[in-house]
Amino acid sequence: MVKTYAFIDASNIIYGTRDEGWKVDFKKLFKYLKERYMCKKMFYFAGLDKNNKKQLKFYKKLEEFGFELVLKPVKIYTQPDGSKVRKANCDVDLTFYTMRDKDKFDKGIFMTGDGDFFIMLDYLMKQKKQVLVIANGKRTARELKQLTKGGFTDLELIRRFVALKQKK
Repeated sequence: MVKTYAFIDASNIIYGTRDEGWKVDFKKLFKYLKERYMCKKMFYFAGLDKNNKKQLKFYKKLEEFGFELVLKPVKIYTQPDGSKVRKANCDVDLTFYTMRDKDKFDKGIFMTGDGDFFIMLDYLMKQKKQVLVIANGKRTARELKQLTKGGFTDLELIRRFVALKQKK
């Protein structure tokens, strides 16, 4: 029995689907990963704004679905033009959790297209771990697609299973 863990880079997935005109239904995503890949654990990495009541409610729902949340405080940066940018940079957290747990899973599903993860994914594959990347094909680093060869799935291909139904 292959033990599978999923590591979800929230901003990468949320913006990756938004750019294509749809949103993920995270209850459906949890069910999809559980049924399709028999995921034992699903980590969700995201920023936390303690003053954002809607976000806090959303995170509570994710926990109810079964996701393990790894949240990092959102920082606000001022750009040279005076505009504000909100960031939580969860890449190190995702890498840490992956490497911490690497001996607990045989297969890792990485929902991110961020090329910064190349070195980690390459290492895991050299350690004979199965690696699957699921992300927006247009926003996924070319080197990740090449590294994983047949282990890349465009989010568009699973859209019908995980998309939020649009309200009329």
